[in-house]
Amino acid sequence: MLVDLHTHTNASDGELTARELLALQAEAGVGLVAITDHDTLDGWERAQGLPAVQAQMLRLLPGIEFSVEAGRREVHVLGLGFDPDHPVLRQAVCRQQLRRRERAERIADRLEYLGVGGALAGAEAAAGGAGIGRPHFAHFLVASGRVRSVDEAFRRYLGRGKPAACRVEWPPLHEVLEWIRAAGGSTVLAHPHAYRLSRGGLRALVAEFRAAGGDALEVAMPGLAAGELEVLARVTREAQLRASAGSDFHRRAGWNHPARIPPLPPGLDALWEQWV
Repeated sequence: MLVDLHTHTNASDGELTARELLALQAEAGVGLVAITDHDTLDGWERAQGLPAVQAQMLRLLPGIEFSVEAGRREVHVLGLGFDPDHPVLRQAVCRQQLRRRERAERIADRLEYLGVGGALAGAEAAAGGAGIGRPHFAHFLVASGRVRSVDEAFRRYLGRGKPAACRVEWPPLHEVLEWIRAAGGSTVLAHPHAYRLSRGGLRALVAEFRAAGGDALEVAMPGLAAGELEVLARVTREAQLRASAGSDFHRRAGWNHPARIPPLPPGLDALWEQWV
């Protein structure tokens, strides 16, 4: 069975509604999917009662992607299969949303200083009621004619070290894992290849994740070279963690379509076996 345990809707920085995302997943033959929007459960909540779920065309897991601090850098952790109504988790989501709002206001202030007015209102419009993230500022910059593309917006304004970039004091890794465990969920270190770490740096991050009680590494993802996939598989085996699979789907035009998720390499314990 094809599984996709890492997806996004327009409740955070994805392009599709929950309905559109689940239709795409069903068309791709996915049997188990998690909506893992950034620091919000809104996408998962909007998916409840949709025909694809009601007809059991696919099984939908509660999910979320939390931003955390680990190894002096921002990394992302997925929470999967938890109680979405657990008070610890609900309070944590509220705090994360407050952090995101404060960052958005600081980004808007910096853009104002750089001569770009109306950025907060523009990002809010781009977000369409979702929590504001940097991609929404990027879309505003494109729409206002300041840049020609989202990539250019990040290169000139929003990327790390750029004039409108603002650092967030995200909660420490161990604290976020405690939130998810309190709600009965499993934890996954998301897209470990994306942090651009050396082999030693990756092993150090995975060791920190395991020591804090982490459950699994995201191993099977679209777009990985065979060598990258094998490195992640080897690190997962060495750390005696389980393995997860996910597309990190954001938009139709992207490279990360769920149908492109590769099979897990041999010798790995699939995290999703507990839900099928």
